[in-house]
Amino acid sequence: MDLTDIDNWDTAALDVLVAELNGRFASVIDADAMLRKVAATPGWKGEGATAAGGSFRSVSTSLNDEAAALGAASELARQTSIAVGELKSALALLRADASDADMVIQPPPKVDDAFAMNTTGEERTEREKTKNHLLVRARALVVQAEDIDNDTATVLRKIVAGEIVYQEFGSLTEAFESGRAGASLTAPTWPNMDKKSPEEIDAWWRALPEAQKQQMIAEHPGLIGNLDGVDAASRDVANRIALAAQTQRVEAELAALDRAYIGARGQYALASRLAEKREELDGLRAVNTALGGDYRVDHTDTGARAFLLTFQPDGKETKAAVAVGDPDKARHVSVTVPGVNTEAKSIGTMTSEAGALRRETLGILAATGGEGEAVSTVAWIGYDTPDVNDGAPWEALGDGKAKAGADSLADFTRSLGLTSDHSEDEQHLVLNGHSYGSTTASLALQGGAHEYVDDTVFYGSPGVYANTSSQLGLEYGHAYLMNDPDDKWINLAAGEGVHGSNPFASDFIQLSTEERTTADNVHRDGVDSHGQYSRAQEDQGIPGTRENPLRVSGYNLAAILAGRPELADRAE
Repeated sequence: MDLTDIDNWDTAALDVLVAELNGRFASVIDADAMLRKVAATPGWKGEGATAAGGSFRSVSTSLNDEAAALGAASELARQTSIAVGELKSALALLRADASDADMVIQPPPKVDDAFAMNTTGEERTEREKTKNHLLVRARALVVQAEDIDNDTATVLRKIVAGEIVYQEFGSLTEAFESGRAGASLTAPTWPNMDKKSPEEIDAWWRALPEAQKQQMIAEHPGLIGNLDGVDAASRDVANRIALAAQTQRVEAELAALDRAYIGARGQYALASRLAEKREELDGLRAVNTALGGDYRVDHTDTGARAFLLTFQPDGKETKAAVAVGDPDKARHVSVTVPGVNTEAKSIGTMTSEAGALRRETLGILAATGGEGEAVSTVAWIGYDTPDVNDGAPWEALGDGKAKAGADSLADFTRSLGLTSDHSEDEQHLVLNGHSYGSTTASLALQGGAHEYVDDTVFYGSPGVYANTSSQLGLEYGHAYLMNDPDDKWINLAAGEGVHGSNPFASDFIQLSTEERTTADNVHRDGVDSHGQYSRAQEDQGIPGTRENPLRVSGYNLAAILAGRPELADRAE
């Protein structure tokens, strides 16, 4: 099957077929009513009446089976018409996007230039990137078309073979509805879907009819919720389903372990497992709590809902990412990557800091002509951070965990770029890395995240395996470094080249962490410890507002996110 088959599909003929099948069902109802009337003829008795009664019952059963088959065929034609119509619309949009880029989509599919072009260097690279994205979308449409065709063939074979029957005792309408229920199109899946690129998943997901998306979410929440390339709202719904199920499961396991422990009469072999389960449950409850937080600027703020973009249960190493504000609708989006000793239990603190950064950013936008531009801030615990508390400090000195996390982070940021309602030029995506997280963020940029990331801020950084913006895939002036002079151990690691060359010798723009009055005429505290960069000054009041502003470092993060880098305070 190729794109020509999609063009040739006739949805009008399918709609006519639905009407004819429904008309045929109306005839079956009339025939059944007539039989019942004849069977109820007053005074008809004897062998003829008995034989007629048996014959009527047989015909009635046959009519029920026919009603079920008609229901299946009618529903199949209806759903196929809808799915094909959406497929044709997606193909028309794809061709329009190709035309805008001076390209054409052709069977089987392939993407060609609309006319001969003489491009070189960066322009040629960009055109090849566009061609690849268009080709991925075209292939996804073919996958969807093949699945529709296969589903249709499967149901039709069952109808022809007489396998769709109504075995219950009920009305013809119930038989018809029974047939309809067994004729739904299935959502197409690919082998190893979790290994597909964000571009492939984005194209596949966009091609699915809404009903099939909801079916996939309901049947495979753990898969859909973690597929980079699926939109934020769908991931959130899927991951909340998975979170609720996992929480319930772990609570039950913990209760069973508690009972076994009590019954062990002084035997403590279960103590370790109990502790692990309690720690896992603490992490799950922390995610639940983070999702229920109030991150609004004030009561008029309607865009501060939390979205669960990643949820991968794995005991103590459970991974989660929570966005404050819908990243698909936001003009300005940030992703913050944490450092050592961060686990699922930390998601509450990180999400609170994300909410404060969003408030501070909205304040800057409102004061500088950007009122109405939406902001989303993501707290990303999507990798296993070094756990120096468990007696493994060498993990923080190596790059193994950073490299492992960088691949996931690169796909995650590409997903945010692909699913955004804004164009690549309109969306402003910032990647923030704190401590060891800056090392992970840098490797992600070098591994493909730079395709959609516009700016990056490394703070409290021990090193990033790069000393120029171009090595990160960014233009000069879009990479920032913010290390406080009193962050001694981190600065020592940076100076010793633990993670590449000293970032202080890079071409990154260095931002201040010192106490001062910022461009918005607010006096702000400086950084006193490694964990304070993104935190508010006080423990009281709403963080990120005038009553409890962020520190100078937090204000700098907000200025970069708002797209107002000239407001950020430079280091002296």
